Amino acid sequence: MRKTHNRSGNEEVVIAIGGNGSANYGSLAKTIQEELQNVGVQVSDDMQAVFDEVGKEAAQNLRQTSPKNPKGKHSGRYAKGWTYEKGKRTRNYSAVGIVRNKTDPQLTHLLEYGHPLVRNGKVVGNVEEKEHIRPVAEWVADEIEKRLSKL
Repeated sequence: MRKTHNRSGNEEVVIAIGGNGSANYGSLAKTIQEELQNVGVQVSDDMQAVFDEVGKEAAQNLRQTSPKNPKGKHSGRYAKGWTYEKGKRTRNYSAVGIVRNKTDPQLTHLLEYGHPLVRNGKVVGNVEEKEHIRPVAEWVADEIEKRLSKL
């Protein structure tokens, strides 16, 4: 059975690393955030270093696991586009980063979740989903928790 989801056509899938207490990491991030205010900036710098390491590894993993078109002049372009960008640090965010596809962000949602195949205005089939982002996102969450617990 196929999962249903809304498609706007202008979305991209990113892996956000870090953030405030209400972000992806729930109570761990909230606890770290509270302790961060008590300990000071040094821990924040250590957290950013962990996020940077894991983010770069996640981008590398996505480059390896992303689907590649074996033919055509753009073969492998989507896979090569994965990058890690260090986010801006503000008062609400102690350490952040984003893994995203710079070259073809519009393809992330289509490849991850599949899409109808349209030719000459008619739906002629369905392109199967090629889940490659979710496993890396789950790995990032586990890896960050593991590495932050060692700090």
